[in-house]
Amino acid sequence: MMKPDTDPAEREDPIIRLARQGNRDAFHQLYLRSCEQVYRTVFRYAASPQDAEDIMQETFIKAFRGIARFQSNNNAGFSAWVNRISVHCAIEHLRRNKRRRTPLTTSLATLPFEPRTDNPPPEKTAQISMTISRLRKALEILSPRQRVIFDLRHSQQQAIKEIAVSLKCSESTVKTQLSRAKAKLRKQLGPLWEES
Repeated sequence: MMKPDTDPAEREDPIIRLARQGNRDAFHQLYLRSCEQVYRTVFRYAASPQDAEDIMQETFIKAFRGIARFQSNNNAGFSAWVNRISVHCAIEHLRRNKRRRTPLTTSLATLPFEPRTDNPPPEKTAQISMTISRLRKALEILSPRQRVIFDLRHSQQQAIKEIAVSLKCSESTVKTQLSRAKAKLRKQLGPLWEES
């Protein structure tokens, strides 16, 4: 005789269950489990460590307010859910900065490549530095949504379908935004785009 499946509520992490019931200590434990991953995610879109801290704080405030609606019956779990919130908060942060016309910088992690650290000659170091500077500037011309989609696809190697799920949009929207981002970057970078 086969054993019946356990109730999904019984399989749910007890910490998540307590957090969903409003227990602040349980939510704090969830925060401790995922804060490092969220910080790494939002830092990719922040102009500074302070901005990353602000986005992370906004992320966890939204997560705390929405934890009662969180459904843990999927494979992704709490960390994926809070990571999606962080991406949305980062997009909003980028939009606010764009409206204020605040110059944005990009962390090296968002660039398609990074300089090697094997002590290249000074000329090579200068060339790499100039290239990185041009790439940072080029990424600033993308809309916040395009920048996030470009990063998720090319830096984090996520599939189109994963990006669509994360951003709650269709796959065709992701493809369109990605295509537009590449066109803008190609136009902005010219010959540098062809080299990469």
